Amino acid sequence: MRATFRLLLGAAGMSARQVALTSTGIALVAVTVSAVRVPIPATGGYGHLGVIAETFIATAFGPVIGGVASGVGAALADLIGGFGSFAPLTLLAHGSTGVLVGWLAWRKGWPGRLAGWILGGVAQVAIYFLGEATVYGFGVAGAAAELPLNLVQIGLGFFGLLLFSLVRQAYPQVEQLGSAAKFEEV
Repeated sequence: MRATFRLLLGAAGMSARQVALTSTGIALVAVTVSAVRVPIPATGGYGHLGVIAETFIATAFGPVIGGVASGVGAALADLIGGFGSFAPLTLLAHGSTGVLVGWLAWRKGWPGRLAGWILGGVAQVAIYFLGEATVYGFGVAGAAAELPLNLVQIGLGFFGLLLFSLVRQAYPQVEQLGSAAKFEEV
């Protein structure tokens, strides 16, 4: 069993710590997405607070952990909450947010964090809009009905950046947790 676990970690290029952070991130995103749901009657979807956790996780731990935790966590919340038909689109939309926020924000100071939050949010809104307008058949008008709440939801991601800043002040090593462990001989 232990050898199989090590083989899987090695194939994924992740340490045990990174797997633990990713799985904890998935759970945190799933809970924050599920905790408060604001229904959108035009599409049957909902708004939520999950982007706060997604932004924090991606900023703290980088694009891989951020992308997987955001996409899988939000899709899992859809599956558990009875919105399973949205799960594939959610996986793509929220996963892209986690990757973009993590890629632009990770260790790049406030300018990178702000750019990541904005571009990640734009990607999420655009993916939902295009997917709902075409694949899900809501048309442009139906997909546009979600735009205001989606934009507010993305705006809440700023609180994820603030949370990261507060955690980093209290625990500066938080940014190192997402990296693979490195050992140096002294």
